[in-house]
Amino acid sequence: MPPSSGLLAKQVPAAPKRRGRADERIHSEIYSAIINHQLRPATPLQEDALATAFGVSRTLIRKVLQQLSHEKLVELIPNKGAIVARPSVEEARQVFEARREIECILIRRLAATITDAEIIRLRAAVEAEARAQEQGDKRRRLQLSGDFHRELASLAGNDVLKDFVHELVSRSSLVIALYESPGAVPCAYDEHKRIVDALAKRDGEDAARNMEHHLRHVEAQVDLSDVPARIDFKSLFRPLG
Repeated sequence: MPPSSGLLAKQVPAAPKRRGRADERIHSEIYSAIINHQLRPATPLQEDALATAFGVSRTLIRKVLQQLSHEKLVELIPNKGAIVARPSVEEARQVFEARREIECILIRRLAATITDAEIIRLRAAVEAEARAQEQGDKRRRLQLSGDFHRELASLAGNDVLKDFVHELVSRSSLVIALYESPGAVPCAYDEHKRIVDALAKRDGEDAARNMEHHLRHVEAQVDLSDVPARIDFKSLFRPLG
């Protein structure tokens, strides 16, 4: 059953003392709930319930939802309100295609400029993923995996492409939440490790090959076929009596 906005009401006090801009904090919390699969695709995002959960006005919630809509994480439906975005199969394919193109460009660029200190940071990130995988913490592993790709994009030094990657990584999380195949095997952290190993050798082509392999592996874990599977109901259900 998809989580509702009640999830946020339980997790967030009605009127907590918060630091920093309210809209930025609220955006951060809803954004994290979406990309970490706490709020799944098509979940309604009622302004009243969110305003009560965060202890703010509906006007502020509406502003945040509009920003999330611009980032393609929320869909605003006229006369109905907001829901967590539900990407189509074609959109999902385009997201993965765009990621392969952009991230391979950035990883080649990064191989030529990366420092030893940055390599150490990336290895620490991979080790954190390994710990999450060993502990069976799927939500943490998903978050760390996205953070790894965002960090690579940030280090590459092209702010425009970095912003594209940040958006595409978030949209990929929605795709995975919606289309993940039953029994899908999560990507092992060692794929990220091989990318870092290639960067440590300053080998841009090897890093790009490993990045493309990794992203195709991620895409292979979701079912993007548009032809409905033929279901054998006789095998699926038992006769009454």
